[in-house]
Amino acid sequence: MLIDTHAHLYFSEFSNDREEVITRAKAEGVDRIVTVATDLDSSRSALALAQKHPSLACAVGIHPKNAHAAPPDLLAKLEEIAAQPAVVAIGEIGLDYYRLPPDSEEAEREKASQRRIFRDQLAFAREKGLPVIIHQRSSWEDTLAILDETDNVVRCVFHCFGEAPERLRELLRRGHFVSFTGIVTFSNAPLSRASAQAVPMDKFFLETDCPYLAPVPYRGKRCEPWHVRLVAEEIARLRKQPVSEIGEVSSRNARAFFRFAD
Repeated sequence: MLIDTHAHLYFSEFSNDREEVITRAKAEGVDRIVTVATDLDSSRSALALAQKHPSLACAVGIHPKNAHAAPPDLLAKLEEIAAQPAVVAIGEIGLDYYRLPPDSEEAEREKASQRRIFRDQLAFAREKGLPVIIHQRSSWEDTLAILDETDNVVRCVFHCFGEAPERLRELLRRGHFVSFTGIVTFSNAPLSRASAQAVPMDKFFLETDCPYLAPVPYRGKRCEPWHVRLVAEEIARLRKQPVSEIGEVSSRNARAFFRFAD
């Protein structure tokens, strides 16, 4: 059985057939899906879905691109949501400097806002004993520096990992995990593919990030949770291991990380 550790099933792309998508995933051997929020509204939507479907769990939090809109009472609102049993992580949180205008006051204000909200949510996760799903884009040094401020005591997974094996080793030294998407099936993604080959068996999960990043042969189309099977198959090819082993080990890692009750 497989686990899709990062999906956005509340997105409008699934409005017309969300129930069918969840049913199709189960039929294709996806045992569990973690639907991951990007702001307070989607945190509530993700929670509602997870409460409705036993095969779903959720992560709640503020994506770095939404940090500027975080309310002053963010942590109080998060506490109310995160108290529900279906919540298994805080995420996706982190830093994203991609496409920020270089050397501008606007960019510096945005970065400062992202760092503040990231620190606040990390502290919240530590207080609640919840793991964290990290979004990192064009912000490697600052992301690691903030995690180092906490002595890396919060369990973290860097989702949609596409960095080189050298950066993978930086995370492993800190005790963190990585998760791979359909990007590993792209011929123009050598770093992600190399890291998928290099990662220790007890340090990675599988995900789709659906509706984004559909794997080959569905690239460019809507991604669905069942596509996590194609991610597992490609990693198995890259590592020259049975796909059943990749599925079993990655799912065991995810169950331990998110502390699923079953």
